[in-house]
Amino acid sequence: MVETGALGFRPIRNATNLLGQLFAALKLNARVQGVLLVASALVVAARLVLLPDAVAMISATWLQSLRPFIASWAIAISFYLLLKTVRTGSLSVSFGFIWSDVLTWRNVIVAVPAALSLGMVMNSFSHFKSNIPELNPYYLDIVLAYVDRSIHFGIDPWQVSGYVFKYGVATFILDKIYYLWFFAIYIPTAIVIGMPDRFGIRHQFLLSYVFVWGILGIVGATAMSSVGPIYYDRVYGGPSPFTDLVLNLEHVDSAWSLTTMQVREVLWGAYVNDAATVISGISAMPSIHNAMCVLLFLAARHVNRWLAVAAAVFGLTIFVGSIHLGWHYAIDAYVSAIGVILLWKLAGYLTGDAAMRCVKRAATVDALA
Repeated sequence: MVETGALGFRPIRNATNLLGQLFAALKLNARVQGVLLVASALVVAARLVLLPDAVAMISATWLQSLRPFIASWAIAISFYLLLKTVRTGSLSVSFGFIWSDVLTWRNVIVAVPAALSLGMVMNSFSHFKSNIPELNPYYLDIVLAYVDRSIHFGIDPWQVSGYVFKYGVATFILDKIYYLWFFAIYIPTAIVIGMPDRFGIRHQFLLSYVFVWGILGIVGATAMSSVGPIYYDRVYGGPSPFTDLVLNLEHVDSAWSLTTMQVREVLWGAYVNDAATVISGISAMPSIHNAMCVLLFLAARHVNRWLAVAAAVFGLTIFVGSIHLGWHYAIDAYVSAIGVILLWKLAGYLTGDAAMRCVKRAATVDALA
């Protein structure tokens, strides 16, 4: 009878333990999770107040913004299992890590709200980007083109890239690499969201991510409303300093079929037809492509030196591609880089990740001494 009673109480005891773990995880992450959720909520609140049909747009499209994170996390987990299994020769050992480290309350409590928040922020970014012409009609390109030329000694940066790479197979290669950006951003972000924090960067990276898309991508892009060189003639009239750039791209496209020219027409069609979708919207300053590359580099420095080198090389390639393919002025990237560094510092302060890394480094130095 005693054993039967003990067995009867075991499910209750197990449930109590699970609840205890859940509340402990919530308490542990309450501060940093609160900052992330508040920042994300402010972005969504601004959308609900400022944009037409925000509720309808959210209900129709928010899952589309969440799917890339889910798919990227699945790719990351599969790749990890493959490498771990090859290294250990045991699939059960690989799955053991998933159960013991990834699928824990402490990790899930961070991962699920973060994925939902970032998905909603990016969905809001797309909606805001589509509405930039209504909120603040495009106006800044003439100034940006002048400043770009002035700070580069009277030469348009696209002319430099054109001199180096010409307009042939190198342009085709740059074009294809440029659109690998989506994989290069989503997969590391999914890893940071879904994996345990081994390097003390998780909360800082996630909050920086929200800041980049919310502050630079929404506030900055709306305030500095611009279309970029590839649309300059269509919006402001030509000929312009970028007429030859577009003609060169069209020439390469006729032989090599550039993704850039296809995307250009899709975005332009959405703009002239006032069609807001997840992939619509035209904006140049600041450059989110370049901003996210800088953010990846800042995070990679705390993980692995070679990973940081790879992030830097990829970021430099995206920078060159953004100019060579006509999407951005060079100054778009410069402003983005400065903004990301400042936002990274702010996120480190707000989450405490930066201070925690300093403590760990000091402890390591003391131990070595």
